[in-house]
Amino acid sequence: MERAYRKDLAEELGFSRIDGETKQALLSVKSEKRRRGPPGERHIEIFSHQGYIYTYLKLRERDLLLKENEPLLEQFSLAILVWLGTIIFLSVMYLLLRKSLMPLKSLHRDIIHYGEGKELQSKISGKKDEISQVSDAFYTSAVKLKRLMDSRTLFVRNIFHELNTPVTKGKLLAEIVEDEKSRSLLNSIFGRLTGLLKELAQVEQITSENYVLEKKPVRIVELMDEAKDLLYLDKEIPTNVTSEMIEADFGSMRIVFKNLIDNAMKYGSDLRIHYEEDRLSFVSRGEALKGSFSSCLEAFSEPNQRASNGFGLGLYIVNEIIQKHGMQFTHRYHEGRHWFSVEFRSG
Repeated sequence: MERAYRKDLAEELGFSRIDGETKQALLSVKSEKRRRGPPGERHIEIFSHQGYIYTYLKLRERDLLLKENEPLLEQFSLAILVWLGTIIFLSVMYLLLRKSLMPLKSLHRDIIHYGEGKELQSKISGKKDEISQVSDAFYTSAVKLKRLMDSRTLFVRNIFHELNTPVTKGKLLAEIVEDEKSRSLLNSIFGRLTGLLKELAQVEQITSENYVLEKKPVRIVELMDEAKDLLYLDKEIPTNVTSEMIEADFGSMRIVFKNLIDNAMKYGSDLRIHYEEDRLSFVSRGEALKGSFSSCLEAFSEPNQRASNGFGLGLYIVNEIIQKHGMQFTHRYHEGRHWFSVEFRSG
């Protein structure tokens, strides 16, 4: 009865009891196939043979050999299939995800090229997935911006062409006017228009994407002399500058010096140029700015935002050039003096 109960229990647990000659034959090979358990009179030994797992229980008075009913391969077949299925599924998902992200690489590359000013080819796909929509939005915006830039360039060229010719003719006609007062007034008007056209040309050149700085060591004194020549100034400007040098594009930096000197002389007095620790300051007496300094850096800002009816485009151009050089343009007002400073080290 007890033996039958143990046999039924073993079968319920998935084992078959091995007896007789089969048992002896298996025990004769278990020494080679088995894994030894702890030593002693009572111990359990587990070994495999021909794809099956056997458990040998050694007791004091008896021993028992049990065989698992399912082969070893069948026990792990489901786990192996699940593992293989998972690997295949993850591999397919990875390939699909990588394929779906390929447009992002192309978009990233084109964004870099666009930032460098290179021309892009339109790659609008018209697909409805999120990545394609983002990509299409970028290329659509790039095309619109290019059209706006082309329109801006054409507009500026037309402005120069349409205004420059009549202004030049007006200046010539003003010279033949006999009345001194009228001639002086006309010369002043046309001179102002000529200056405005030159400033517009400077804005167009400096803000152009194709404008490339050619930096090289330049003496500050040379820039000051060049600025004075542009302004037809003969008098000396007090300064402590001697042989200091900066790394800058001579052609554009001379415009910075010219505009800062011109602004100081037009809207202030007692100009002097002070250099100290990589900072060059154009110092002049004058009334405080009516608006913020940042408002003075805007092109065509309202005149009432500036002292003495404004600085025109001068400071806007100065700020654009200094930013392209990686420098800083600052201002402070102290004891009735304006300090417009160019900091050659932006850090």
